[in-house]
Amino acid sequence: MSNKKGFGTLVSADDALDTILSKLRPVTGTELCAVQDADLRVLAEDLKSTINVPAFDRAAMDGFAVRSEDLEEPGMLKIAGKALAGNGYKGTVKKGECIEIATGAPMPKGADAVVMIENVQVVGQAVSFKSPVAKGEYVGLKAEDIGKGDVVLKRGTVMGPGQIAAVAIIGKAKIKVVSRPKVLIFTTGDEVVTPGKQLKQGQVYDCNSYAMMTIARRAGAEVTYRPNVKDTLPSLTKALSEAAAQYDLVVFSGGTSVGARDYAREAVAELGRVLVHGVAVKPGKPVLFGMIKKCGVFGMPGYPTSCLLTAKLFLAPAIRWLAHNRFHERRKKIVTLGHEVKQDKTKQLLLPVSVDDHDVAWSTFKGSGAITSLSESVGYIEIDAGDGVVAKGAEATLRVIS
Repeated sequence: MSNKKGFGTLVSADDALDTILSKLRPVTGTELCAVQDADLRVLAEDLKSTINVPAFDRAAMDGFAVRSEDLEEPGMLKIAGKALAGNGYKGTVKKGECIEIATGAPMPKGADAVVMIENVQVVGQAVSFKSPVAKGEYVGLKAEDIGKGDVVLKRGTVMGPGQIAAVAIIGKAKIKVVSRPKVLIFTTGDEVVTPGKQLKQGQVYDCNSYAMMTIARRAGAEVTYRPNVKDTLPSLTKALSEAAAQYDLVVFSGGTSVGARDYAREAVAELGRVLVHGVAVKPGKPVLFGMIKKCGVFGMPGYPTSCLLTAKLFLAPAIRWLAHNRFHERRKKIVTLGHEVKQDKTKQLLLPVSVDDHDVAWSTFKGSGAITSLSESVGYIEIDAGDGVVAKGAEATLRVIS
């Protein structure tokens, strides 16, 4: 590394991030979190179900519950009653009978298949069935989605809508999650003023801290903000020394270049070690990263565009690393299919998938009623309508669900 007056050899963004992540140690604490507040939290244990989902055999379509043996050939059956979701039929279906049934309603005793209402004709109190019926047709079986004792979500899972639904469907009100990394954010500069105060000549409002706070919170941090620190070496050194004893990460903007009043490098070096100072990106070259004991320290450029860019490039992945979130935020990603996928003839297929360490995508789809189709996925791929199949090994665009 060079002295305060120069950057020395610039490093690439990838090399800088590798250095940063290699020095940061993920947090070790855990806490209980209400399931409704668990979005973007990281699960701290394997989560097992104590119940079956569904808890009973149920109808997968609106229609009529029947005994398949009564309809080995088309025929007529008498309507003996009705079964609704939450209010099943109390009796037993006898020979020659059928039960009107709603999607999600428990299958009546004696019935072993459901015929869609679109495929029958109701004649008074009887139903005419147009074709034979197979046992198990349109029936969702007990524990078909989740079995008692199954691991529903694995430790390290990043919670999102599908995962939260999976927790709720097994009746859990609270889950154990990784504690949020504690991050302090401030800016430097005598000219910087907190929004809401009156500006004096030559002053500007602090926008950098607010942008970095938003990025840090979205990445999973518990964020604390403090007013700006004066442009003196003693002031910055004191602020960093106090913060390093309380936080997992300290982030500030300004003072990271090589001007006469840029003290970031000196302050961090006095208390710990500077590991990165100067990155080969434009804008954003004056990025600084160091360690003060176990606390990581980021110095971001003072210009807002440079600050925001470098915060996204380095701060967000650093916080996710600290929070045990190993799946980086990527809205889109090119993956390859681990198996062939049959196209739907008329509709675009949105196929939920998991992705392995080699960026190979595997379908997690188990049916529209299976919550684990999404809880076990990281996103979905789009398959255009058609009459053929998309081959194993074909490239596809993964859209991340966040």
